[in-house]
Amino acid sequence: MRHNMMKGALNCMLRGFLTIGIVASACSMVLAGEKEEMEAMQKALNQQTMDRPFNAGDQAALDAYLAQALKNGLPPPQQRPPSNWQPGWTCGNLMYSYYEYRNCNHYYRYYGRYYGY
Repeated sequence: MRHNMMKGALNCMLRGFLTIGIVASACSMVLAGEKEEMEAMQKALNQQTMDRPFNAGDQAALDAYLAQALKNGLPPPQQRPPSNWQPGWTCGNLMYSYYEYRNCNHYYRYYGRYYGY
């Protein structure tokens, strides 16, 4: 009787491990397909992002801010160029960041030149 109980328990454990193995392999196949789909979707989103021109913000609001700042005689908040500033650049090269773009325009309108080195 004890032999039969051990055999039944062992049989149950083997079935459990077999079931877990089958479920795990099925999940990995599904996840592998999902990973490829996610990569394809990410590529498509990246391409859509790169196809659109970047908008640094509302130009009219920026002009109003700069006009008010110059009217009040406020110096630009950023006196030094950004760390990635390169010779020959204009404020248009900083359009990836609204604040750097705004500060560059403020500096240019206040001093009449772009950042020094």
